Amino acid sequence: MVIASPWRRLVAALVDSLILVPVTFLLMALAGINPLVGSTTPLQDFLFQVVPGWAYYVAFTALYGATPGKMALGLKVVRPDGRPVDWLTAFVREVPGKTLSALPLLLGYLWALFHPRRQTWHDLIADTLVVRVGQEEKPSPGA
Repeated sequence: MVIASPWRRLVAALVDSLILVPVTFLLMALAGINPLVGSTTPLQDFLFQVVPGWAYYVAFTALYGATPGKMALGLKVVRPDGRPVDWLTAFVREVPGKTLSALPLLLGYLWALFHPRRQTWHDLIADTLVVRVGQEEKPSPGA
């Protein structure tokens, strides 16, 4: 398994954001809220941004091992032995795990820059890896 770089993971997250932002606006419009005209309440933000985002990440990770952004970049979330993640693992990774990764100034995400297996805090909490799909590690010379 080839571990995904933090930069590839960042681009995948940006692609997912391009999907989630219009979904948020659509949900708010269906509820009669126009976020472009005024400010939204914390409850509205939670209901129309946070909850749908959690559902998106958990469902795609549990069902396919990757969100559309990760799929587009050839990435997949797996267990350390290469097995797919289950619903509970996806939930732990995406909800409490990513919340903890984000809270202290995104330190949990930046952790991947220094970790030998490029794991973020949410990867460590859920015991997952993000790998490149269809790429095998090349044996080291002399091995």
